[in-house]
Amino acid sequence: MNGRQALTGPGSQDKVLLIVCTMVWCDLGVEWARTVFPNLDVVYWDPGDPYPALVDEWEGDWIISYRGDLIIREEIFTKARKGAINFHPAPPRHRGLGSQYYAIYNNDADFGTTVHHMAKSVDTGKIIRADYFAIAPGETGSSLRLHVGAVCLAQFYDIVTDYILAGKPLPESPETWGERLFTNKDLFAWLDRLKVEEPDHPCLR
Repeated sequence: MNGRQALTGPGSQDKVLLIVCTMVWCDLGVEWARTVFPNLDVVYWDPGDPYPALVDEWEGDWIISYRGDLIIREEIFTKARKGAINFHPAPPRHRGLGSQYYAIYNNDADFGTTVHHMAKSVDTGKIIRADYFAIAPGETGSSLRLHVGAVCLAQFYDIVTDYILAGKPLPESPETWGERLFTNKDLFAWLDRLKVEEPDHPCLR
């Protein structure tokens, strides 16, 4: 789909706020989104950055967090007239952060990426779609992060093209979230222990 075709779609004139972090997959997503949404605001935010004032001031149709780490408050995301969704680069069983490390450590056979509606609590919103793929033999924590990045980007393209730009209702998945939320504090404490106890583990590479 090129920009000219996108401008004829029912969702092409929607006002969209896209929230991303600093990484190559987000750069690619932003570049593509700028071609299909002429009325697009983009916020790059990484942990430690100042809170972006634009988020509180924004009004429009869609809030899309594509691999964004910024927590959007309920009073903000409910202002989106058509919806507020998040692309989470992990399967539903892995809520929170650092899931690629846990997946490699646990010898998981597969991994995935999840798009869901935003909710008051992190990674609890109704799941729209989860896509899965096999973890390749020899994968490391770093390589799985790259692997899931490509799958998550493709999912982003698909959801935007097939539903948001087409003006169709988002699908509903029967899948549910895992019980545990993996936090930054949990992750860093575990990685610190692992570097001492199993410094050569593939999840650390």
